Amino acid sequence: MQLPLDQLAESENRYATLKQAPTRETPEEVMPADVPTSVVAGNILGADENMQRRKQMLETINQEPVDFAFERAIGKNDSVYSNFVELIGIAKQRVGRIAIKQGSKNVGYATGFMVSYNLLLTNWHVFKTKDEVADSEVQFFYELDIHGSPGSAVAFALDVNRFYYSSKELDYCFVAVAPIDTTGKRSINDIGFLFLDPSLGKLGNEDEEALNIIHHPDGDYKQLSIRENLFVKIAPTSIWYKTDTAPGSSGSPVFNDQWQVVALHHMGVGQKNDAGDYIDKDGKVIPMVNGTIDASRVVWIANEGIRISVILKDMALNFPQEPLVKDLAAPKMTTLTATQVKMPEQENITPSITPKTSDMETNNPSANVNISFPASLIERNGVININISQGAGIQPAAAPAPAALTTAEADFEEVKKLEQETDFSACKGYLSTFLGGGLNIAMPQPQGALKKFAAKLDGTDSIVLKYYNYSTILHSVRRMPMISAINVDGDPAKRLDNAKRKDVWLRDNRLSFDLQLDDTYYKNSGFDKGHMSRREDADWGATADDAKRNADLTCMYTNACPQVATINQSSRKGLWGILEKVVLEKGAEAEEGKTARISVFNGPVFKEDDRVFRGVQVPVDFFKIVLWLTDDGDLKATAFKLSQKALVEDIDWEQLDLDQNVEFKEYMYSIEALQKETGIDFSAIIPFDTFEGDAAEITSTEMLATHLKKHNTHSTQKV
Repeated sequence: MQLPLDQLAESENRYATLKQAPTRETPEEVMPADVPTSVVAGNILGADENMQRRKQMLETINQEPVDFAFERAIGKNDSVYSNFVELIGIAKQRVGRIAIKQGSKNVGYATGFMVSYNLLLTNWHVFKTKDEVADSEVQFFYELDIHGSPGSAVAFALDVNRFYYSSKELDYCFVAVAPIDTTGKRSINDIGFLFLDPSLGKLGNEDEEALNIIHHPDGDYKQLSIRENLFVKIAPTSIWYKTDTAPGSSGSPVFNDQWQVVALHHMGVGQKNDAGDYIDKDGKVIPMVNGTIDASRVVWIANEGIRISVILKDMALNFPQEPLVKDLAAPKMTTLTATQVKMPEQENITPSITPKTSDMETNNPSANVNISFPASLIERNGVININISQGAGIQPAAAPAPAALTTAEADFEEVKKLEQETDFSACKGYLSTFLGGGLNIAMPQPQGALKKFAAKLDGTDSIVLKYYNYSTILHSVRRMPMISAINVDGDPAKRLDNAKRKDVWLRDNRLSFDLQLDDTYYKNSGFDKGHMSRREDADWGATADDAKRNADLTCMYTNACPQVATINQSSRKGLWGILEKVVLEKGAEAEEGKTARISVFNGPVFKEDDRVFRGVQVPVDFFKIVLWLTDDGDLKATAFKLSQKALVEDIDWEQLDLDQNVEFKEYMYSIEALQKETGIDFSAIIPFDTFEGDAAEITSTEMLATHLKKHNTHSTQKV
């Protein structure tokens, strides 16, 4: 992100004045000329009066023994009570990474935090105008889980039409946040907000009292700078502190030890050379571009945060009747008005190959440090409040009446119910004897290093997930199938389902939801949920209802991989979506009066250098092996491999460069070669492979049909 040089100069001037003037006794000497006197929070208190106010505030909050907290505030105690950790868990879920976007492209990052159920606070230099907000969004839970793996963020669009206001003089920006996330499933009310308390007494002793900052430095996963940030000076509009905030932390909340927001992190004083140029950590001059410099390269000597009381007063003066601004002052009884987050069970945790132990498991996605809320944070209807009324201690606040569910929320609740209640006990899965002829073709299994990543069904050693007409084995780290095996019956009498298709994607309740992708991964990604075993292939059964049920249950996240939109379609130049149709209709025609049957093994080809998207490595290549019987009853198998090296432009890939000109390629391929590439044991069917030699590109359906036809009537014939 680029920082305006004029703002940097103003910060430097304020800092220089502070070093020369006794600011507590004569605040008028440090008043910035460009800030109206009306927005200043009040006179800077003398040292004794300020410490008295500080003790009064600690008594009001009553989160811990007052004398203990006061000793820490004046630098005589570094210990904190254990509820300090729980308060972190509450506070951090309200802080998000701002992805500054132009269209679908990320052009920068910042930090912002919810200050009401509607408004987000960040810096003016993040969004100077309404137009600069554009397609930007705020992403909560962009952070590492307890295994050190990245989770999936919950993203909300920013809505300048509902509210936007920014102040260059005080470097703040308020912008409304969309009420529902980009998946249409989550309410912003679930995130909660940080109450902005305008009262004095939130800070006390200069050079002794510690500050805390939650931030996304330069767009990185959420980080916490805890108790190493010393409050240095207080001025009429800002506070100064020594801190280890990294570059790119613009818009972060600055907290005291009671987790009250005391300031909005702004910028400060950057290191310069003798010529007055800003320099980076290597001593190189940071170039100036249109009156700005790159914030990620600045070395900060001192940091400045805009006082919350000043920001609130400025907003009240500018918007005396605006309901969304009045909301900022409404919950006066709380420091952390905390609606407990209602994430789908464990959906944001990316699994690690490190085995879990019982003390690692938690359903609290707001706390990466594996904590639960203490009994003192009384919960009612999903709402937790910390009351700071005088002498009242910590008491539950009245919960708001639950709002009626939106259509998207109702759909989401219905999907969650289906996920919990779907019964798989009648599912027989892939049948090894399906083709007949006395053959028993077992489902191929992972071998070697791949085997240890096969997810086990809860409470068992089984790794095979059985559905109707197909089975899968899930990769516990990639969170997608290693292989999906399906039986396909071409009998028209069993294909009676003419119902309109509606895909409802589910996670499998026989596995931990931690191990499965979901719609938060695919939404607005540019990827489709690519069926491995296709819906059309499972759409057969004794009745139309059976066929529809069987087809519907292919929409399992355990049967899907991220694929570009055309990879499973028969349109454009791709042939992947019509391979089995050609096999059934042309290549595996049986004797008169009989119907075609095939079995198909599908899956991704995992590679160590696969690119990462939203914390998960995405496979580029996929395989399909089709097995059938000739008229003579001989087993034949043909393998195919497709590469999706060319990906659609709206897949960001963390801004990695991709070759967009490579077309999809379909190849007949050696099964033995696939075994080496995939780590899956295909040894039982390698002897029946109809392909010999190097990979051959398929350029037409006729080429495929001709190949299959040659192997259909005479078992000894070779291509």
